[in-house]
Amino acid sequence: MVVVEEIEEVIPISNPGDHFTEQNLTHIKKLFYEKVGLEANSQRNSKNNSTQLYKRRVPKIIYIPIAAILSLTIVTGAAAAMGVIDLSSILQFLSGDRINILRPVNKTSEDQGIRMQTLGAVRDGSTTEIYVALKDLKEDRVNSSLDVYDFHVSGGRSHNAKLVQYDPAEKTAIIRFLVQGKRLSNRMSVQISSFLLGANKEENYDSGINLSELLSKKQQTEYDTLDPLKDSISGWGGESALELSEQEFIHVLRQDQTHIKLPGINWMYISNIGFVDGKLHIQINPNDEMGRYNHGYFFFTDDQGNKQDIPMNSVYYGSYTKGGTRYGGDYEEYIFDISDISQLNRLQLKGDFTSYDQFVTGNWETTFYLKQDSLSKTGKATLSLNEEIRTEIVVSSLGVTLMGKGINQITPENLQMELYLNDGTSILPKSAFLNIDNNLMKWISPQTIPVNEVNYLMLNGQKVLLQDP
Repeated sequence: MVVVEEIEEVIPISNPGDHFTEQNLTHIKKLFYEKVGLEANSQRNSKNNSTQLYKRRVPKIIYIPIAAILSLTIVTGAAAAMGVIDLSSILQFLSGDRINILRPVNKTSEDQGIRMQTLGAVRDGSTTEIYVALKDLKEDRVNSSLDVYDFHVSGGRSHNAKLVQYDPAEKTAIIRFLVQGKRLSNRMSVQISSFLLGANKEENYDSGINLSELLSKKQQTEYDTLDPLKDSISGWGGESALELSEQEFIHVLRQDQTHIKLPGINWMYISNIGFVDGKLHIQINPNDEMGRYNHGYFFFTDDQGNKQDIPMNSVYYGSYTKGGTRYGGDYEEYIFDISDISQLNRLQLKGDFTSYDQFVTGNWETTFYLKQDSLSKTGKATLSLNEEIRTEIVVSSLGVTLMGKGINQITPENLQMELYLNDGTSILPKSAFLNIDNNLMKWISPQTIPVNEVNYLMLNGQKVLLQDP
């Protein structure tokens, strides 16, 4: 338990009639950070002159004394009046340096007795990070198991929504949206249409099915042909998903030729199984009401329980109608690189599955204006593949962007980068670059990059000098 000393000094907000300024708020924030032990800057590991931002932080419980809470109340009260970020919602999980780069939004939307409040956001050239609070004003439909299901953020090609904090006393969940794309604009909208609750996980689930025996009794496997351009294919997955999706046609098992129940799992069943085009296909039918939202995958282990590295792809196809709306993904088919029954000897079919208890729908949407963060440094490099690729580099608070014709031909695994700061320390990413758009790749930092302190970076052995844009 960490106990913070009581704040003895009195922080004057303003005298009667005085105007509250943003400098007052900045001063209060600084004093608050100092008193409760929050750091305003990222920590850097100087032991080996290397900052490794990917190291997992161990969360600390900090008990804030009454005086500090009063200061926080004053800050947030002033925040509401001035249109700045409500610190009480995000101080628990965001470091001071992250809060400092967020722009206030404070837009709200209510539906079904649930309020969505967009707290703050930050945007560089190709990435936007948005923090949203969800609070149930009437019931208990917002909790720590919340998983945003159907949502949209304008302007990006790829989106991600993640629960980063839940306050049981306030019944409030904080969601972080990560939006990526090179066509982001100043005007943005965040919309949530549904979310899931009550996640139950079945990990290393043993199906108990003897596949060798089952398949040996099957005399013939019938299949159907799907055209990716015409038929109802709603999604792909796996190591070769892109290659699979580009085929002129794909063979799948005929639907519902068998009905194999999985003990303890009531939201789906195996509807067919067999070999097609020299690969093992396992078809499932999510037939329960919540089966449309539950998810998971199969894998194989040996008789000692060791997971086997067998390539697997999946395809989601077919459609169903609910409430007058047609949805895709009525069937899911897993395709394993197993060509013969003999390969199944001493293999066990297992899986990891997640199911939910409740599906909540509504319409929560906020629209706001968000200027691009201008703090950045730029540089240039030449990368080699089959030909030289001239690359422009932008370092921002959120990450490092690579731009250049043909840059997307380089696989992320073949990019090695390290940022060097003025004090001699460095930032070595663990996560890889992402293909954001044509001719644009990006590494997204889990913590705020101190842009003004970055001196240069090393990219695939090249030293890249950086300068202000």
